[in-house]
Amino acid sequence: MHYYKIAPLKANSPVLTYAGTEKMQKGDIAIIPIKNQNKQGVVLESCLKPDFVCKQAIKSTQYFNAHQILLAEFIAQYYCCSYGQAYGLCVPFESTLKPSVPPTHAPICPPHTLNTLQAQALQKIQTQNSSLLFGDTGSGKTEIYIHALKETLEMGKNAIFLMPEIALTPQMQMRLESVFGESVGIWHSKITAKKKSLLLSLIQTGQIRIIAGARSALFLPLANLGLLIIDEEHDDAYKSQSTPKYNARDASLYLGHKAQIKVILGSATPSLNSYYNAQKSNTLIRLKGRHFHSQKQILFENTPTQITPFVLDHLSEVLKKGEQAIIFLPTRAHFKTILCQQCFESVQCPFCSIDMSLHLDKNILSCHYCNHAMPIPSVCPKCGSDDLSSQRLGTAQAATELKTLLPQASIGVFDKDHTSTQNKLKKILTDFNQGKIDILIGTQMISKGHDYHSVNLAIILGIDYLLKSGDYRSYEKTIALMHQIAGRSGRKENGKVIIQSTQSEFLKNFIQDYEDLLHFELEHRSHSYPPFSRLALISFAHKEDAKAKNNLESVLKILESHKTPEITIIGAGKCAIEKIASKYRYQIFLRSHSAMTLIKLMHTISPYAQKMGFEIDIDPILIA
Repeated sequence: MHYYKIAPLKANSPVLTYAGTEKMQKGDIAIIPIKNQNKQGVVLESCLKPDFVCKQAIKSTQYFNAHQILLAEFIAQYYCCSYGQAYGLCVPFESTLKPSVPPTHAPICPPHTLNTLQAQALQKIQTQNSSLLFGDTGSGKTEIYIHALKETLEMGKNAIFLMPEIALTPQMQMRLESVFGESVGIWHSKITAKKKSLLLSLIQTGQIRIIAGARSALFLPLANLGLLIIDEEHDDAYKSQSTPKYNARDASLYLGHKAQIKVILGSATPSLNSYYNAQKSNTLIRLKGRHFHSQKQILFENTPTQITPFVLDHLSEVLKKGEQAIIFLPTRAHFKTILCQQCFESVQCPFCSIDMSLHLDKNILSCHYCNHAMPIPSVCPKCGSDDLSSQRLGTAQAATELKTLLPQASIGVFDKDHTSTQNKLKKILTDFNQGKIDILIGTQMISKGHDYHSVNLAIILGIDYLLKSGDYRSYEKTIALMHQIAGRSGRKENGKVIIQSTQSEFLKNFIQDYEDLLHFELEHRSHSYPPFSRLALISFAHKEDAKAKNNLESVLKILESHKTPEITIIGAGKCAIEKIASKYRYQIFLRSHSAMTLIKLMHTISPYAQKMGFEIDIDPILIA
């Protein structure tokens, strides 16, 4: 008889001990009895016979491979979740599916020849285990990826190409399939269960060798992995907002380091964290310039968010030429900030240097970081003006206004409401590229790597509200978005960009080169925030307000008794969004310059998570 430590799959439960007549290895999936039901569990290790009677575990035909074991163990340890939850992210191998001899899959259409700068970038990638490819919009990063994929397949290895889900466009799928044909599989949340089942069998039999997908594609049963590409690495979509709250970019870097798999991070606007780390490790590859020799005219309009005669004149000019335009408006946020219409300064927290958020129901401004609150001022604290505003224009309102002002134009809206299915997403992009839509109005989705052939005007409205959003990354995120949207205009010809902002003098400093913003942030960002420190967030939710508050206070006592001087509890109290789905919400926000010290402290409270109704978020990106 053998004995094993087994974690129930997908469950937030402790590791259990079982007996088994068959020999099992780490990563094998077993059928285990739990409360009169048969469940799946993953074998973590063999153990000595315990001093109690064990239930029987039966070996199944499924298992996790070495790469998946590395990933799951990293996620369980670093992101402070159960082993069952971490392994539950992975799609297991099926031992009854035997790999066939992988076809050579010579490229259907050979990749484009790289120019000198692209070839130099690829050469440096070949010499490094991990690289940050910092390439301007239109500099040809995709062609470098394709050459790296080709080399990987020629070595007999396989690859995963991660993209934010919304960037998984039909255009990218067609580009990959034009070179690699049936070797490519596409994986994301909108694919049907039937299609996913077929893809999994093709992956395990070796017929699919490149998986292009959203963050969940990292956990697919692809053997002999040789390359991980994380495109648009700066995108927040790589961070899961449900437990386990992992970051697929960071998990990829860990896997690449441990398993000697080449990793390429790519972006025209890399995150400050990735840029800082790449500079320190000398793995930064800068690819400047555009593959197509086009120039942009950048125009600023010093006004708050609105459709002005200036904007209308430029839209009319584009329509007369038979060209197209895109208009960006901020995604709907939960809160607004107070902005002075005279000096254009926002009201900031005196303790955090972060813009405070407006809560009209309580008639207060609140800081989402330290929970400091104050009455809504009647005049601007900076200049004394009483001309304060929190108004904002949305996509629907903008579309309605433009249909009235430009009745001859065909106007489309590109946001989550209008692209809820893969077919809807495909249709709106196809219609736009075929010229059936003249003006496309969208939220941040409009910036995500789409190639709009005939767009020669990009209009950015409402960017001040992002710049003053109450997030320590607001400059980084806003100017990255500005560059991404500007990059959609004039991809192959000269384009025009209109930026409507009262902060034009500030933005002009960073419009030509995003690296200027990264240098500015490294000099000016407080050392209290990443990349100079590490953050953790503990969030509580309960249907009873008093219970949620009591749970927070109980956990605070545990933290205070275990924490070292290296850890600071920044704030504890109600969340900015106090109630979601009839549950009251509280949070504890912590900071340390040592990631391991912070994670060790989180592991002291993680056993209480289920009972006390809280979640742990290491390296949080959303504090609301």
